[in-house]
Amino acid sequence: MSTSTSTEPDSQVVGVYQRMTALAAEHSAVNLSQGIPEPVYDTEWRAALTAEMPHAHFQYTPSAGTPGLRASVAGLYGDGFPAPVTTSGCTESLAAALFGLADDGCDTVLWLEPFYSYYPGLARITGMAARSVPIDLTGPAPRLDMDRLAAELAPLGRRGVLLLNSPHNPTGLVLGSEEWAAVRALVERHGCHLLIDDVYRDFRYRGPAVPYEALMETGRTAIAGGVSKSYAAAGVRLGWLLAPGRLARRAETAHMHLSNCAPDLLQRAAVRVLAEVDTARLEGTAGAYRRKRDHLLAALTGSGFTVSVPDGGHFVMAVPPADRPWGPEPAVDLLLDAGVCALPLDHFFTRPHTPWLRFSFAVSAGQVEEAARRLPRARTTRNT
Repeated sequence: MSTSTSTEPDSQVVGVYQRMTALAAEHSAVNLSQGIPEPVYDTEWRAALTAEMPHAHFQYTPSAGTPGLRASVAGLYGDGFPAPVTTSGCTESLAAALFGLADDGCDTVLWLEPFYSYYPGLARITGMAARSVPIDLTGPAPRLDMDRLAAELAPLGRRGVLLLNSPHNPTGLVLGSEEWAAVRALVERHGCHLLIDDVYRDFRYRGPAVPYEALMETGRTAIAGGVSKSYAAAGVRLGWLLAPGRLARRAETAHMHLSNCAPDLLQRAAVRVLAEVDTARLEGTAGAYRRKRDHLLAALTGSGFTVSVPDGGHFVMAVPPADRPWGPEPAVDLLLDAGVCALPLDHFFTRPHTPWLRFSFAVSAGQVEEAARRLPRARTTRNT
């Protein structure tokens, strides 16, 4: 079991995204370092904003969200789910939930490692200790040791929060039905809380959907989501949190202190987009992402990278070819030598690890094709 003890400033941890993007622009590299979705629904967003502009106001909205948007989000999950609290993005949903749980006596959050690099900062600002369970990356695909998860969770009891992201960032792990059943049993046995980071919910290429209804029946499960990935609107900053009444109230109070409310115009537009982009279209987008994933996997493997095959999400994790020397920053070497920008995953681990890089396939098919054309240069040592 690991306690997150990084002394690096949060600005440095999250700044790696900006740094790699700036280097990609400077050196005309194909930027696969960020999880910005391909803008496939921009037409729908523009039309919705145009249609709603005459009806929108520019004052406070209810902190929990407008009735229209709350109903639309609840409809994504099914009958009987609690009305969501609307937030300024999924990250704020996670923060609000953790603030609410901390206020209710929880003091430790447990997640899977590698982890989304914003998680430690969220734990820190909410005053929680952070621990992690390693995902097994030794095989062709990521795997979770459920026995180890159970052993790490048991001592936390009612003080613990299990934060799960499936599909997982960055590994692409998708939990199976038996694993979800085991998670529910752990929540009921130990009395811990389950917080689901659901932002990649519509990007599963294999494996079942999250059994939301069964998990919510525990009375100790909350679901954080948003429009960022599924609806290709990372900059809109609209999220939601579905939680039992007591936690929902505490989380809404936290949200009031963080951003208070989301703009009326954006909420109105989101209601239209959520209605127009139906399940069939979401599945079509996921199918296109899967084809890009397969193309990138083939290119990385053919260029000598060791890859971990993701079952969901936007990313492929890979280790650079072993048949050439790499400097202390393989991601920078790869960018300079091959013109492909990946994200170094140092800030996604607390344990010593191999030099994993994260490649996003959320870009256009043309960008994936260009990256595939350039990747073989990774085997060539740069002249110095």
